[in-house]
Amino acid sequence: MPGRTPREAVDAFVAPLQDIVSCVARAKINLSHDGWGMAGKIHALTVNGDQPITLKCRPALLLKIGMLYEIIRTEDKPERGTWRVSTRGYMYEMQTASGELVWSYHWHPTGKVGSPHAHLGHTQLAAGAVLSYKAHHPTGRISLESVIRTLLTEYGVAAMRDDWEAILVMRESDFQMYRTWS
Repeated sequence: MPGRTPREAVDAFVAPLQDIVSCVARAKINLSHDGWGMAGKIHALTVNGDQPITLKCRPALLLKIGMLYEIIRTEDKPERGTWRVSTRGYMYEMQTASGELVWSYHWHPTGKVGSPHAHLGHTQLAAGAVLSYKAHHPTGRISLESVIRTLLTEYGVAAMRDDWEAILVMRESDFQMYRTWS
């Protein structure tokens, strides 16, 4: 979402992400040391000090979240502000309590596989499975909202707020309105 200054744009980017994360955990969003206002540079965003979040569910699961973003000037709709944040990569990863990969969603456009993709952890593969946990399974862009919704509806993660559905619908609507690619 846009802002009048780089700092406002970052605040408008971080606040919804904090809302989304608060649906499953009490965890803080952390930004690289100059991530609040330096335009034209790729910045890192992590959650929980780049440590996995312990989710409330059985069996116990962990969630790790990371993003890369850039603060850019925009002239699209000056009435909304001249600065916005653009996501430049993401990593959402679910692990077992012992830290083994269950699944992960990645997008690192400057890497070997530049399109969004998923990995299945070996914990999900039966003996003799054809799938490889090293394979890059193409996905399309994955929002943090959809990951959190899946944890709540498919993995039995306990919600930390009663209004989680409304929060995820509202924030995903914002995401879809302001994204520049899908």
